[in-house]
Amino acid sequence: MMAMFKPIRKNLTIVYILTFFLFLIFILAVMYVTVQKVAEREQAREIRQYMKQESAISKSGIARLKGKPAEKVKEADHPYFYYIFKPDGTLLKGEELIPGFHTKMKKFVTEKSSPSGMYETEYKERHAMYHAGMRTVPGIGRVYTVIGIETTGAHLVLKKLLLLFLFLAAVFTGVLALLSYFLAGKAIVPIQQAFDKQRKFVSDASHELRTPVSVFYSSAELLEREEGENLSAFGRGIVADLKTEAKLMAAMLDDLLFLARSDQNVQPYRFEEVGLYDLCTSIARRFQSGLPEEILLVNNLQDCPVVWGDPTRLQELVYIFLENARQYTEKGFIKLSLYKRGSFAAIEIADSGIGIDAHDLPRIFERFYRGDKARVRDGTGLGLSIAETIAKKHGGRIEVESKPGEGTIFTIFIPLKSYGVMSRVKNK
Repeated sequence: MMAMFKPIRKNLTIVYILTFFLFLIFILAVMYVTVQKVAEREQAREIRQYMKQESAISKSGIARLKGKPAEKVKEADHPYFYYIFKPDGTLLKGEELIPGFHTKMKKFVTEKSSPSGMYETEYKERHAMYHAGMRTVPGIGRVYTVIGIETTGAHLVLKKLLLLFLFLAAVFTGVLALLSYFLAGKAIVPIQQAFDKQRKFVSDASHELRTPVSVFYSSAELLEREEGENLSAFGRGIVADLKTEAKLMAAMLDDLLFLARSDQNVQPYRFEEVGLYDLCTSIARRFQSGLPEEILLVNNLQDCPVVWGDPTRLQELVYIFLENARQYTEKGFIKLSLYKRGSFAAIEIADSGIGIDAHDLPRIFERFYRGDKARVRDGTGLGLSIAETIAKKHGGRIEVESKPGEGTIFTIFIPLKSYGVMSRVKNK
């Protein structure tokens, strides 16, 4: 699969994984909460049943206690516990399943003004669910009754169930990741096929149109040379315009063919050691000779970095940005700098031109993109796309800073010569 489709497949995979994962978590969460609520409801039903069975907490049973404090709390010989308290926390009677649990219940009834209802609590790593209520008994007054069951086993089951659900979520996430990656690959197949057809068409059309455009230009040039004296000023102007448009069309076809071949990874590159100082010095000397007097070229070539690259393509890369700077700078300066930054050689082209709007910056490397009308000049609209393609082929990148009315700075980063860079570039 082409490198340009890898980010698309990656993004689709992430979307699929998140969608499936959220749906899975939702289902597991619903299942867990449902089991938990069913268990709590069953436990509450069981407690209410014991409330009806236990005579000790009935009014008659409490009346028989005559308000005397209990000497001790008995161990329950049934699957529930109960306590009877006075409002001041005095225990009248109780049977418990969890040793010492009555002390927690004593604190509970003294802190609550009207503790009526179902509660859950934990005591010494053991869990319990109970019903607390207040009633008035003749001869004794107000008393609090607590009756409940131990739910430690149920909590352990729920905890294991939660761990099981987490394990299943992890396993299914892994399976979903593989499935998502597969589905994402299937989803972009039609896109890739359509792109391949478009790319082949552009490549074939660019190649086939070069001949008629060359013939067209040659014919216009021949007409100008042979019949130029017989043509009117208007006719000579038309011939000149035809030649200009033919040159522009030929340049566009060359650019399209270059990009199409680059997309197919068949564009030839000849990699070797390249000294950027000598390369930039030569470019600056030739470029300066064609500059108008209103524009000053400033050279700031500080270092002599060596990179692994195609000297012809690197020269084209620098020329693209220099020509771009000249095109959008009516007067002022163009500055060409060369320095090292970390493991990269940096070639910086700055100008004092019209600049680029912030909303156009993210799209300036798109093919045929035209932003601010003030920046529309003669050209194919493919130069920056070609520059980015060349930089990426060399394992580099391009950064841009610009403010409207103040100028633009393009910085090309090319990895310094090393075995790792050479291997990465060769494998592209």
